Amino acid sequence: MVKDETVKTYTTRTQKSKKLWEEAKEVVPGGIGSAVRYFEPYPFFISKAKGSRVWDVDGNEYLDLIMGYGINIAGHAHPAIVGAVKKQIEKGSVYTMPHEKTALYVKELLKRFPTMSMFQLANSGAEATMHAIRVARAYTGKDKIVKIEGCYHGQHDYLLISVDPPRAKAGPKWAPTRYIQSEGMPKDTVKNTLVAPFNDVAAMESLFKKHEGEIAALIMEPIMLNCGVVLPKKGYLRGIRKLTEEYNILLIFDEVKTGVRVAPGGASELYKIEPDIITLAKAIGGGLPLAAFGGKREIMESLRPIGRTSHGGTYCANPLSISAGLACLTQVMTNKAHRYMTELGNELSKGVRDVIEDVGVTACVNSIGPLGYVFFTDVEPVDYRTADATDLEKTWEFWFNMVNRGVLPWGPCHFEQWYVSVVHTKDEITKTIETSEEALRKVKAN
Repeated sequence: MVKDETVKTYTTRTQKSKKLWEEAKEVVPGGIGSAVRYFEPYPFFISKAKGSRVWDVDGNEYLDLIMGYGINIAGHAHPAIVGAVKKQIEKGSVYTMPHEKTALYVKELLKRFPTMSMFQLANSGAEATMHAIRVARAYTGKDKIVKIEGCYHGQHDYLLISVDPPRAKAGPKWAPTRYIQSEGMPKDTVKNTLVAPFNDVAAMESLFKKHEGEIAALIMEPIMLNCGVVLPKKGYLRGIRKLTEEYNILLIFDEVKTGVRVAPGGASELYKIEPDIITLAKAIGGGLPLAAFGGKREIMESLRPIGRTSHGGTYCANPLSISAGLACLTQVMTNKAHRYMTELGNELSKGVRDVIEDVGVTACVNSIGPLGYVFFTDVEPVDYRTADATDLEKTWEFWFNMVNRGVLPWGPCHFEQWYVSVVHTKDEITKTIETSEEALRKVKAN
């Protein structure tokens, strides 16, 4: 449990948020627009955001490392993006007819992901992964999909399985039991989804052998980011790529969080792995809803109107989101910006590691470039189950102490991560490290 004094500090600072939440929950389930935004005793409400900062309705200012769960890689209300959106909105927001920016935008994606031949656009990461699976099934003529235990790929039924299974229901580590995450998911819908552990090539091969000839695709985060930050072991991704080719299974990299972040071409570029399909969202939209899924030409041409695989949506490829995305990719996320963001992220990770050692608390930092997370455990996590061993009481005590001191270290969900953006400064990184020391001392005293 979080200390009473920590909670009292929080509630004293956020009385207007409490009142708004109590009013909202009368008409909105839980009083929030998305379940992951809720936490006890109640969430605080944001009134505005600019650059690397957000302000709540009580007037509290925060240094933001949530950054819209990674959407705001360019910071809040970046002038180049705001300008592009204003210019476009005067011309209209949705045409539901073709416009020239669609191809211009996709060409920018292809510069960053040159191993892909084509991209189609969607509105969210969930849509992108849903369509990627449909395309994989259509192209291969097979029904089964393999996902990694602990990975999250959106709210659709096919993949809302074994995202964070209770240990008592997770089954053996080398052959996880399929765990349905939500009520309302038909058993017949999820029967074709299989689950494997991360960082275990042998376990994956065993699953492929057991279902040989039945599996259309393996979908995975190349870096697990639904468990804080869990990195692939050396040779793991290459081993998986080799296996999928051997068993004639498509490899889908879910790069919704890693794409245009850990490198301009995402984890695919960083680890030099060529998947068959890539899904993207978050950072590619400049703060507006925009997603994409891409693949080899022969795979993507299975989509209508060329093939018979359905894809569509009123808001797909809308010029407003694409204008924001184009501005983000071409004016903000230069190679220099990527280097800067990565350097700052490395500085933050090192600083927090040093503080952990100085304070003497049992914890470790897993990080890669601008992404990082503090695990309150003495073993570096390598998969969902080792990540799940983190001490949640210490995690929440740390989180609230950071928030009470004006730093949002990650989203109000214990397995998120910090996102360093191009607008964060060295002084802000220093402030975050110093604040983490204060928060960790409170954790140790707990």
